[in-house]
Amino acid sequence: MPSEKTTLELLSTLAKEPSNESHLAELKKRIAAGDEKLDHAFFSTMAELAPPQITSAISGGWFGPKTWTNCVNQQKCYPTEIRTARNLKDITTAVNEAHSKGITVRAVGSGHSYSNVAPVYKGGLLLDPHEMNKVLKVDEALLKDSQNAGVLFAVESGITIKDLNLALDKRGLALQNMGAFDGQTLAGAISTGTHGTGINFGPIASSVRAIVLVSGDGTVYQIEKSEGISDPEKFKEKVHDRTLKQDDDWFNSVVISMGCTGIIYSYILEVVPAYYLTESRELGSWTQAKEHLRMTEDGDLPEVLTKNRHYEIDINPYPVENVHSCIIQTKNIDPTNKPHGSRGIVDWIAGILAGCPLAEHWIVWALNLWPQTTPEMINNALNSLVVKDHADKSYKILNIGAVNNVKAFAVELSYPVDKDLVPEIDRLLGIFHDEAAKMNWYLAGPFSLRFVAASDAYLAPQHGRLTCMVELDMLLGIKAGDELLRSIIKKVQAKNPAVRVHWGLDLDTVDKDEVLKVYPEFSKWLEVYAELNPVGLFNSPFTDRLEISATTKGI
Repeated sequence: MPSEKTTLELLSTLAKEPSNESHLAELKKRIAAGDEKLDHAFFSTMAELAPPQITSAISGGWFGPKTWTNCVNQQKCYPTEIRTARNLKDITTAVNEAHSKGITVRAVGSGHSYSNVAPVYKGGLLLDPHEMNKVLKVDEALLKDSQNAGVLFAVESGITIKDLNLALDKRGLALQNMGAFDGQTLAGAISTGTHGTGINFGPIASSVRAIVLVSGDGTVYQIEKSEGISDPEKFKEKVHDRTLKQDDDWFNSVVISMGCTGIIYSYILEVVPAYYLTESRELGSWTQAKEHLRMTEDGDLPEVLTKNRHYEIDINPYPVENVHSCIIQTKNIDPTNKPHGSRGIVDWIAGILAGCPLAEHWIVWALNLWPQTTPEMINNALNSLVVKDHADKSYKILNIGAVNNVKAFAVELSYPVDKDLVPEIDRLLGIFHDEAAKMNWYLAGPFSLRFVAASDAYLAPQHGRLTCMVELDMLLGIKAGDELLRSIIKKVQAKNPAVRVHWGLDLDTVDKDEVLKVYPEFSKWLEVYAELNPVGLFNSPFTDRLEISATTKGI
């Protein structure tokens, strides 16, 4: 451990004078001299409570191995280096260097996955793609049909959804759909299966038309579907820095692959002309709402799904006066193409803060002390979300933002949309009741139902079926919060083995046996994975969990 003097001096400088470079350099030199070795575990623990300057210094490797953590410090890894990738050459250099050094390499986005899809092995190389954020030119001369160029948009993989939306908007364009948060990198969102809601829209991956990535042997591929957008002959003649691969198995494997098949440099997306949406949020009850969700006697989808562009229900898991309150959200095209109305509070966590005199961790403290108040707290939050006919640009309506004062994590379950959906949600409510009654465990937030079109991607939770995605939100710091979510996953899948769990929101519960059961094309995915990760360069704790880590050859 360092001396008390050095510790206090270092922490004080980092917290209060982060721009005092000369003093920091002096302290760093003193540490490097080895007279006072700092205990890495001590500082890693402090990082969870410390100001960002301290956390940055720790992750930068001042005190031993570099540290990467996700946005809630739930997932951690200790790479030998966290390196900024700025272009395609940086990626190929990193892949070749990792191969020659016998280490693994992965790229990591904004850290909004609550599973180990992002971490690299200890001593591996971690690439930060955030500076790969440029809009690229779509070469019309390479397309089979140049008329499609107007709806194709090429962009580097490290751009955030927020910056992508702004870039599209400047050009009079927009994403067809998106998730509820715009802080993710594009590659992170696509590769883990991020989605919005609306039965005519798959996950964001459904808008991808081409993927440029560097494989495990250093080859740069542009991967498209078998009937892809590029003309193979024109491509071969004019493009010499990458190989065109037009193959459905490759495309459907790579587009959602959690970083296992290569380091992605860029995408070509299919986008649409910019549009406005009108949103409404009405307070109701699950008893009423579920009647509108039932399939017709002829097996047709309910009108609430077919007549609304976007439809979502946020439900209180616990009854208050025998009623499960809910917020019913609809978003539809606004023909005026003008903003109008007031949006109000859009996020349930913001609703908690708006109705509670406590702040930040005090809310978690109060719920841990009095968990039985959770149902009323959720009701108050839902009541604050009501709004009528607010219109704005699509990306502003689809994004609900994030509340920085309170951190949360989640689990998301994928149910098929069929005649059994409503009974399945009723069974889920029964599980919530039992866990509260027997264990005094409460979900510290509502759960949401969103509806997503079937996806061709082999490992998409929506693969092959219209899907209801059920997200269970939990405030970070709630006692037994992790145990509750794990218990719910186990009990839900025991009753319905067809339920899949979102890759970025699975709390590391999904294993190989489960994947084999619920993903019918997993064997095809494995074949492509083996071709693109031939020597185990992209092995990771995630591939270990699925028991698919490639046999290492030369690393």
